Formats: sequence, structure tokens, C-alpha cells
Amino acid sequence: MSRPGFVLSVDAQTPPLVVFQGEKVLLERMPTGTNVLYPPEPLAGIRSLDAEIEKALNSPVDSEPLAALLKRGSRVTVVFEDLSQPVTSRTAPDVRQRVIEHVLERAAAAGVDDLELIAATGLRRRLTANDLQRLVGERVFASFYPDHLQSHDAEDAANLVEVGRMPDGTPLEVNGRVVSSDLVISVRLATAVGNEGAASVATKLAGARTSRALVSAQATAPGLDPFENLVNAVGGTAQVFTIDVTLTPEPTGPVTAFLSKREREWTLAERALSAGLQAATRVLPSRARLGLAQVAGVGFGVTSVVAGKPSSVHPITQSFLAQQQLGQVDQAADVAIFGIPNPGQVGTALNPVTAATLALGQVFHGPTADPVVRRGGTAIIYHPLTPWFHPLYHPAYSDFFAEVLSQSTDPGVIAAEYEEKFAEDTWYRHLYQTSYAHHALHPFHAWYSAAPAIEHLGDVIFVGGDHASTRRMGFKAASTLADALEMASDSVGLDPSITYVHGAPVSLSEVS
Repeated sequence: MSRPGFVLSVDAQTPPLVVFQGEKVLLERMPTGTNVLYPPEPLAGIRSLDAEIEKALNSPVDSEPLAALLKRGSRVTVVFEDLSQPVTSRTAPDVRQRVIEHVLERAAAAGVDDLELIAATGLRRRLTANDLQRLVGERVFASFYPDHLQSHDAEDAANLVEVGRMPDGTPLEVNGRVVSSDLVISVRLATAVGNEGAASVATKLAGARTSRALVSAQATAPGLDPFENLVNAVGGTAQVFTIDVTLTPEPTGPVTAFLSKREREWTLAERALSAGLQAATRVLPSRARLGLAQVAGVGFGVTSVVAGKPSSVHPITQSFLAQQQLGQVDQAADVAIFGIPNPGQVGTALNPVTAATLALGQVFHGPTADPVVRRGGTAIIYHPLTPWFHPLYHPAYSDFFAEVLSQSTDPGVIAAEYEEKFAEDTWYRHLYQTSYAHHALHPFHAWYSAAPAIEHLGDVIFVGGDHASTRRMGFKAASTLADALEMASDSVGLDPSITYVHGAPVSLSEVS
């Protein structure tokens, strides 16, 4: 049992606190009276992962053991999370590989010879051969790639099957291999409270037209659950067996583990290591700093493995994540402060659209049960918002930032005037299907996801943010925390209540 989260009130004896800012790690003195929300300390990782996987597959929740579900002559598909979820280790096999190998051993013993593996990428980019080998391991990769190991293609009309219709008549199209299977085995990395469940799997296997309609329906009718029909349709055509794996909220490793600890408990060695890390991130060029972050973060520990019927497994997973991640504050603050690092597991710096939407997602879906900042309050976010886009992954993001956000930041206007143009563009579609670019709809959906937070807040201020990037997205930039608080004083007064959410956002791994 780990220590629960708690709230620290900053006083004169409080040491400087860790704040992530892109590739940088800062130590900032927070104003006296600031409430610092520390999340629960990470649980210790599982000692014997293989034994835990065996136990989950042999004693699943509300289901027969996996071995009993695998039949000779049956059509089996294994779907697994892609690189938008964190790598659990940079040295040992990834947990996805470990789970898949256990599944394949049982399938072979049962005489299953029609089996495929699909990376549930949704509208995100295809995985390269190296990406796939990194996730499933050399042995599985060599046995199944390329004919029976691939990424989902949301634009492959020949391999999408209609399983129902939306209320407006839009077809619900899903990966044809999944629909035609007798058994679908879903290997999920459950990382964020409020973003779990069957819908998170089904939408990653849907067609682009379906994904677009689902997001539009949710945006226009927030009380509606447009994903329910899709989930029910998939469950109605194939038996689904899910394997949920929960991870520690932050990376573990000898170099960076101390960054998630409470600063008053740092040893002298950890204080010296902090000073060295800060010096390195100040003097190294940005690309080298990104490399430093990737090497320093060893990986995420596994805290639980639960398998069985999806509708029974997901509530257990959700409850476990809540215990592991959620903190609680007495009341929403006038000002909330967040630090956003660049995720080493993705392999590239966050572009400004991704960084902003990730940061704003913390207002409602971060490590608190309720919004940490009041309606009309201010969010102060540490991130440079460097206007850099990966040339291979982000062509649509680059154009969305340059062409769309320069004209409007209003989701309604953007959806009406620009979404169809991007969605129907043959060049973007070509890059998505034949190269490694995100789908053209991806930046639109990311921006829509931030709309509730933008509407909730009075001001959004980025400390260290590029002035052109912040202005284009409708936000403000400040050089220091003191400057940001002075800018916020127009809306929250000269003596606002402040809450700093300590540590990296729990949903950081969802970005790709």
C-alpha cells in the first residue's frame, strides 16, 4: 500500500519545487500559501510479471480461462495498444510483448492457426517495422510480420465493415478482421482515470468516417454517449476478452525517480542530482535535452494485470487507477499551475497544438476528482510551445496550426469551415496510409478535446511559451511565474488562491 496523496501549504521553509517545462526540469519557489497537490506515491511494481499474467489469464473475471476460449479452427485477433501508450521498460521486454507471448502460447497449444495481431492506432500514425518489433518482441515480429502483424488503417475501405448506423445515418465502420473474428483479445495499457473502458478500444479500430461522426456527435451533444452503439456493435459480432494492465503514474528508474518524490524528503545525493539535471537542461541544445529525457526515464512499472469480460474488468481497472492517481482539494482555486514535460516515449518533442491540448486536459481529467481551478479562473502552464512539427508524423498538424488556427480558434467555426477540407484531402490520406503521418482529422479532434477547458477558464498563460504560438492559439505567454500571476491579476485579483499540481500529467502517455 503506497502513501496517499496530500496537499502541502507552502510556507517560508518550503524548498523549491520540481516543475517540468518541456525538456527542462526547473526548481521553482511557489508563492506563500500555495496549495501543492501531491498525487499518491506510485505503488511498487509487480515482482513476478509472468506469474501475474498467468494468474489473470487462468482466473479471469466473469469469463472462462483464456485457454478454454481458444478453439481449434477458430479465427482469433489480438489487438494491442500502440506507441501512444508508454513503453514499460527500455531494457527488459515491454509488457505488451510479455502478455502477447502468453496469449500465443495458449493459442498454439489449442491448435489455432488463423491468428492476426493489430496495433489499435485509430487516427494516429502507422507503426514502423521497428516500432512493431519494439512492442511485440523479435520472436513475435519475425513470426507474424508483415502479413499477420499490422497497424489499423482507418481509411482502408476494402477492410472496413459496417456494423450499424448512427442516429443521423452515418455508418459505424470497424476493422473487418475484428468483426469477422470468433474471439478478439484486447491487450490494453490502462493509464488514465476517465479514459478507460471498451470505447477506448473500439474507437481505435473504427473507420475515419465513423470516428469523425462520433466526435462530432459528442461535441454537439455532450450528454450523449455516441460510443455506446459502436461498442455494442463490436461486442455483438465477436467475443471479446480483455487484458488490462495498469502502470505506475510516472517513469521509474535510478536517474529520475526522485523527481516524483516530495522535495522535503530528498537526500543530499538527490539534491545534487537535481542541480546537475537542471544545469544540463539549461546548457544543452533542445534536441540533446530531448535525448537526455529519453535516456533518463527508464520506463513505467506494472502495478496490476486483470483479464476477463470487458464490462467487468474495466470498472476494476478504473477503481484501481483512481486509488493510484487521484488526489483531492477542498475547493477549486483561482489559479492552477501545471508543468508539462515532453514525453520521451514518443520520440519527439510535443508540437504546440499537442502540448496545449494535453495541458488543458489536466483541468478536467488530471489527478483530481473535480476541476482543480474554478470557472473563470486561470491556468498557468509551463511549456515552451516551440513551433516545431515532426516532418514525417505531423504534416496535417503543421497546416492546421498555420492555416486553421491563424483564422479561428473556435471549434464550431473550425469544424464547419475546415474539417471536411482536411478530411477529404487525398494527399493527407496518402501520407496516412503509405507513410507515417497522423490522419488529417487528428489535430481537429485534439483541439476539440480542449474546448471544455478553454470555455471553463478565464485565462490560459504559458510560462516560457513561444509568443507567436501562444498568440495564435488564443493564449498568453509569460517569462516567469511572477509575470504570469501579474497578468492573471486582472481576472483573479491580487491575492488569488493557487494550487500547483505536482508532477507530470497522468495522461501524458496518450499523446503520439
